[in-house]
Amino acid sequence: MKLRKKLNATVLSFLALCFMASYGFAQEQSATLKLVKNWTLQPYGEWSADGKLIKPDVYSPKNELKCDVPTTVFAAMVKDGKFKDPFFSDNLEKVPREWFKGKWRYSKTFDVPENLVGAYSRLCFGGINYSADVFLNGKQIASADTLKGAFQRFEIDVTGKLKKSGNLLQVMVYPPQPGDFTIGFVDWTPKVPDKNMGLWRGVKLRFNGAVSVNQPFVQSKVNTENDHEAALTIETMVVNHSKEKVKATVEAQINNVTVKKEVELQPLEKKRVVWTPEEYPALNFKNAKFWWPVTMGEPNLYTLKVSSKVGDKMSDELSQPFGIREVSSYINKEGSRAYKINGRDLQIRGGGWADDLLLRENKDNLKAQVAYTKLMNLNTIRLEGFWGESDELYKLCDENGILLMAGWSCEWEWENYVGKKCDKFGGVQTPEEIKLISNSLDDQILWLRNHPSIFVWVLGSDMLPRPALEQTYLNNLEVVDPTRPTLSACSVRTSEVTGPTAVKMNGPYDYVSPNYWYIDTKNGGAFGFNTETGPGPQIPPIETLKKMFPADKLWPINEIWNYHCGRGEFHNIDTYLKALDNRYGEAKNIDDFEMKAQMANYEAIRPMFEAFAVNKAEAGGVIQWMLNAPWPKLFWQLYDYYLTPNGATFGTLNALKPLNIIYNYGNHNIYISNDYRHSFDNLKAEVKVLDLNSKEVFNKEVPFSVKEYTSEKLLALPELKNTTPVYFADLRIVSPEGKEMAHSFYWLSQKKDVSDFDSTKWYVTPIKEYADFTALTELPKVKVEKTETVEQHGDQTWVKVTLKNPSDKLAFFIGLKAKTSQSHEMVLPVFWSDNYISLLPGEERVLTVKMNTKDLNGEKPVIEMKGYNTL
Repeated sequence: MKLRKKLNATVLSFLALCFMASYGFAQEQSATLKLVKNWTLQPYGEWSADGKLIKPDVYSPKNELKCDVPTTVFAAMVKDGKFKDPFFSDNLEKVPREWFKGKWRYSKTFDVPENLVGAYSRLCFGGINYSADVFLNGKQIASADTLKGAFQRFEIDVTGKLKKSGNLLQVMVYPPQPGDFTIGFVDWTPKVPDKNMGLWRGVKLRFNGAVSVNQPFVQSKVNTENDHEAALTIETMVVNHSKEKVKATVEAQINNVTVKKEVELQPLEKKRVVWTPEEYPALNFKNAKFWWPVTMGEPNLYTLKVSSKVGDKMSDELSQPFGIREVSSYINKEGSRAYKINGRDLQIRGGGWADDLLLRENKDNLKAQVAYTKLMNLNTIRLEGFWGESDELYKLCDENGILLMAGWSCEWEWENYVGKKCDKFGGVQTPEEIKLISNSLDDQILWLRNHPSIFVWVLGSDMLPRPALEQTYLNNLEVVDPTRPTLSACSVRTSEVTGPTAVKMNGPYDYVSPNYWYIDTKNGGAFGFNTETGPGPQIPPIETLKKMFPADKLWPINEIWNYHCGRGEFHNIDTYLKALDNRYGEAKNIDDFEMKAQMANYEAIRPMFEAFAVNKAEAGGVIQWMLNAPWPKLFWQLYDYYLTPNGATFGTLNALKPLNIIYNYGNHNIYISNDYRHSFDNLKAEVKVLDLNSKEVFNKEVPFSVKEYTSEKLLALPELKNTTPVYFADLRIVSPEGKEMAHSFYWLSQKKDVSDFDSTKWYVTPIKEYADFTALTELPKVKVEKTETVEQHGDQTWVKVTLKNPSDKLAFFIGLKAKTSQSHEMVLPVFWSDNYISLLPGEERVLTVKMNTKDLNGEKPVIEMKGYNTL
């Protein structure tokens, strides 16, 4: 057996058991066959439905199920109906773990087109959790002692081992054991019954002639003075698969620029072919279109095509999208890690990502999640772990201008997660382990390095890599990707190899008051680069709660609610509930709880992002923990598992408007924040303060101009001690033509939150005195008029919703939900221009909601409205 680990190039999706030339080039021996459909899966041993072993040492047809690949074992069983609705209630705990302690066999029969039977061929595994024996046509071609590691990618030479029809591939997968460096969800979720064992990434066959092209890569060096000149360096690995000396012509093409090289390869030789702009002046692009993140420009993409010819015969071809952009990292004058894209400063604002708990990937779901990220004005997703059964998420981020922090999780850094003794560098300790993990990182980087969205490789999460491991990483990166910065850890650490990380991971992770982000100067406040933080729980709307809990467990809050929290210190929402009850009053029922929870979600998340925006010159960035939900949960989510937005969605959207007017909870001043790459002149700010009776107690207009990418103090709000216990600040930016450009609305309490900083723990700063919003119950009831206009836009349905408050009183915190007209189900995903809004007396606003027409299931959309004080 000749086993070689190597990254396979990106290929287009197509139906199983069909083949096509890679990336659309129909060549005689350059093709890819994806092995997706019609696999069978069996446990070793015959098992009863309740997880008892009946007969050992057999693969029983009684336990056989059909599946597609990629899939984990438990995901396949769920899809096959063996376990019903595992995410509902505490059903996941009832799954027998005994099923998954031994090996499982994936089997597939397949045919090979006649013209490819004699071609050079490789069997490629994108990801195996955790190890596997592989048999092809009854003969073992790889064993679990070499085919191991969840993040290694494998190629096995199967030249001469394939038949035209009836090939049988069998993969015996072994589950991860304590001490293995596997996929994990840390304290975010319950443990997965099968530990995500299986073929979790794709399996395919690659065919080529004598010389293949592999791992193409484009490096960019941009001219930051004019934003349109760039020098490109292209490389690809070529491999001679034959046992003869071969001469080949290797060609690379970008648009109308083509460069070639003649190479001579010894038998079985690999050679790195490089084209530099010094050697090939055509690679100095004079009118390049740079890739930019959102708010900075367009995320322009190019396509690289590489090929090899032996004589006049095409041997192999690949195609690879890429972007022209340059990333740099530095430590600013305040000691914070900061980043530049194409020479321009950018504050990182994002959320932490986790895949579906069973690692199931759905392209429509991913598309919606990236759209939500962009809708909320976030520019970054942090991947704590190299997520994705494919690189679809990375592609979507490339296309939408969303940056990605990609790197390792803390799963291997703590004994209770990795399952072995750890020290201050975590669990990767021995030379063999260092080799395994450094090889794993190489494989991930070679696979993903052309994605312009990835701006940093994260080498450690909570802890630094062991110095020997970090140095190995850096040595390898000098070869495989010298274009990106690295981050040794996401916490405050000083590496003996690379120096200070200049980032922090000091919490909080549970509820803190809105003013915390402005007044904390030691932990999670708006200074430095906070790589993971947030105000804790984000409770989803009632429609999601009903999908999570049995009717008899929906209210009051109980142990099933706790099961859908985090783990460890986050096993309940008690800190959140204490704040909710003290600040808004104890909820009378589930509907009252939903309203107050959404208000708290909105009010808690917005000032976190706003505080960092106000401090953008000093603070390098902030990552909300978390962006999404790997399963239905109550903690850490800007939208839930079912893609239902909550109050935090729109608190984030409004906090991060590129041009914004912001109330500072710390010093009670008003700030202007501009994230654009251009200035604004002759604008006007309108600042109003209303009391509980909707009486204006402050009204001021302030003309201003603002420079590009800055924040500036506009004015100080006067003390309003003689007004009502709760009051409202309405802030707007108006253009010279009178058009509203930004709008922020705050509800404020005379009684301020007081943090107990002396009692701060690693995950939360307690509150010793709470703001008091219970007087909101005194708001008079208001009838808001609602009209809807439905429009069709391609495959989308848009609804324009006009809300009018004809009264002389405030209409406070109006939430809107899009539902189907007959079944009254939530339409998801759903993209609102804004939500949870308040209307001043006599005010009218038009909101737009966009949805996929197919998600209406043939019904019409209707909009439900409920406000805090609306009739």
